[in-house]
Parts: sequence; C-alpha cells; structure tokens
Amino acid sequence: MTVSLAAFLALAGCSSILDVLPDGGDKAPKAAVMAVDLKKVGDETKLPQPWEIAGPIEADPVTVTPWIVCLRSHAPEQTRQTYALFYKGGKLETYRFAAIVDRCDIQSFRAF
Repeated sequence: MTVSLAAFLALAGCSSILDVLPDGGDKAPKAAVMAVDLKKVGDETKLPQPWEIAGPIEADPVTVTPWIVCLRSHAPEQTRQTYALFYKGGKLETYRFAAIVDRCDIQSFRAF
C-alpha cells in the first residue's frame, strides 16, 4: 500500500512538472499575417518601395521572441535601411532597425 501510494505521488509530481515545460516552441508566423505587418511597418517607417523581405528566421534561443522577419527597401536611391520584425505566438511583438545579432545582413532577400 505504501509503495503504491509513493508511486502515485511521484507520478502526480511529474505531471505537474510536465505542464510547465515548453511545448516545443512557437510556430513561424503565417504569410498572411506577415504581409499585413510588413505593410504597416513599411508605411510607419516611410521605407521607400519596392520592398524586400527575408525570413522568417529563428531567433537565438535565449531571446524573448523566437522569430525574426527582415524588411528593407530595394529602391535604387535608398541606402540599405533594414528593419527586424519580431514575432511571438504568430503575432508581431515589436520592430526596430536591424542589428548584427538579428543576422538580417546574411539572409537571402526576395521581393515583397
């Protein structure tokens, strides 16, 4: 009786630990969601069109947001200003000028 009670309590304790473990990570943001967000950020930052995008790319595991999408202008007279958009749970969390740590400069861009 004591052994079965101890086993039951041990299993109950394990299940509560499993409840708080990550579920395997966030999924990459969907293209339809990204399209709306990219247009919004491009307009807000007054980034000249045409635009190019790269990503989504997985962020460093220690960061708060697991996905990065890079946005830049492909206009001939435009200096390369690249923005990094950060996604979590399929939603845009924030954006800013891209930094080296974002790895936008080594990505393959395509027309948006």
